[in-house]
Amino acid sequence: MKFISISSAVIIQAFPVSFAFCDDEISISVESGTEVSWQSSRGFDYLVQYATAVGSDAWKDLGRRISGNDARCSVLDPETGMVRRYRVLQMRPDFVPASSILSNGSFEEGDLSFAKSWTGAANPPIRSAKEAHRGAFSMHCKLANVGQQPQEGRLTQRIRGAGSMIEGGKVYNLSFWTKTVSAGPSYVQQYHLEWLGKAGEILAAENYINFPSDPGEWKRHTIPELRAPGAAVAAVIRFRFVTGAIEGAHGEVYLDDVSFETGDVDPARQPRSIKVETSPASRISWATRKNWIYLPFEVVIDASGDRSSLKPVITGDGSPVSVKVPSAIAASLAGSSVTRVSLLSPGDLSVKQNSRSGLVLNWKKAEGEKVSYRILHGDRPGVLSHSIDTGEVSSGVIGGVEAGATIYFAILAIERGGG
Repeated sequence: MKFISISSAVIIQAFPVSFAFCDDEISISVESGTEVSWQSSRGFDYLVQYATAVGSDAWKDLGRRISGNDARCSVLDPETGMVRRYRVLQMRPDFVPASSILSNGSFEEGDLSFAKSWTGAANPPIRSAKEAHRGAFSMHCKLANVGQQPQEGRLTQRIRGAGSMIEGGKVYNLSFWTKTVSAGPSYVQQYHLEWLGKAGEILAAENYINFPSDPGEWKRHTIPELRAPGAAVAAVIRFRFVTGAIEGAHGEVYLDDVSFETGDVDPARQPRSIKVETSPASRISWATRKNWIYLPFEVVIDASGDRSSLKPVITGDGSPVSVKVPSAIAASLAGSSVTRVSLLSPGDLSVKQNSRSGLVLNWKKAEGEKVSYRILHGDRPGVLSHSIDTGEVSSGVIGGVEAGATIYFAILAIERGGG
């Protein structure tokens, strides 16, 4: 079938937009789910996130950032069959979230002894499921001298390659977690950083630096403001665990969640969670073209009972738009016998006021068989709360129109399959 779609209005006031003619149908999608809404402020961006389990920190983004405009904003999360909780983060538009370019920093990937992307030396730490700061695995290093012979374990990763290449002049932040089990005389724990050039040459290096080895709970170690030399393209992160030449010297530690981050780590600039409201919602949505107008239209009935000129409320900018509808209307539009639903264009429509407080709508029939029509209307912008089924007749009446009322309406063409 073919729905005629002419993006021009024939009985409207002059508007500063381009009107064009088009043979394409305006196909729409029908969705139901959870609406997440919040009050926005100009000068901030907003990001909606969801988590599937209470108490989980595994937040996932629901779409892209939305710019604040001092109005109420909302996002619809389509029905998934899973219980979700939501949050909205408010942030500055130039905020860049910190992300690690180091691979497998949580050691969740690997085999019985070795962690993917890491190399070991001497008496290397081994991958262990006995202890973990997060997830299921960590790296375990246990050293014990035989006589006075010192013991050493090293763990190394070279950071270089697509998506993880070091950028000269950029600032990085190293962090990791350790849980020291025991620390005998002369036992030390250290980290080491090297910056490498294109030929693999060492441009700069930090000395091996000790970090605390007091036995106890998991502890985080953070080394901020590590600036890469201008010619750096790679880096080496190394951990070293070593005992001194003392009989009986020993040490045992677990290492986890190593991160070499870029981005904004300033606590004062981190996003903050704001108040949100959630509710069940349904909508119809469609893609727009820049400077084209679309139904719904607004019409105001003046004091005499005559309607004013029609006014378009949606001008396309190339992005999708949507209009809310009750869940019952959405369910009927998404029924099993419906094969396609399209929005009629303004150019297919004429409107007049009859003598019995009714708004009469007439439109051009869409080509094809088994096409029926639905008038959707409401008294709030962006919400079409009522439905009138006209069957295959290309006209209908919105009744009970009172003087002073403002009405928003659109017309859908529905193609049904089956016998």
